[in-house]
Amino acid sequence: MPTIATQAGPWNMTVFAFSEDDPQNPLLRVAADEVARLPFGAAELDRDGKVVAYNDTEPDDGGPARPPVVGRDFFADVARWAGNSMIAQEFHRGVTSGELNAVFDCAVVRLPYKVRIHLKVSPILGTFWVFVKKLAKHID
Repeated sequence: MPTIATQAGPWNMTVFAFSEDDPQNPLLRVAADEVARLPFGAAELDRDGKVVAYNDTEPDDGGPARPPVVGRDFFADVARWAGNSMIAQEFHRGVTSGELNAVFDCAVVRLPYKVRIHLKVSPILGTFWVFVKKLAKHID
């Protein structure tokens, strides 16, 4: 898995790029229809990974209503696919150090798009953000 660490400007960002067949890619364990239903957007988490605030940017697909996520454990209840992954490990490392700015680009062969997960600290508020975004169709 290629890792790119940048030290340019104030970003100090670490980027983890998972290939489609990378065994550490957390989305490999999730069915394509489950990934398609993931609520993409932003989640603000406390130090324990509990959701403080949430912004769902996906349009309502007419399916069952999504359960509220505020107060729930992000990695155990909301995004279980990331719970035992490098993403959760990086979150906990960032909470411990107080420095968190990492991006995970995940590609899965059965999906027509990549997913970008950005973990970011909010030092003023003392919380942590998880931004999830579908990327443009990837080319194999």
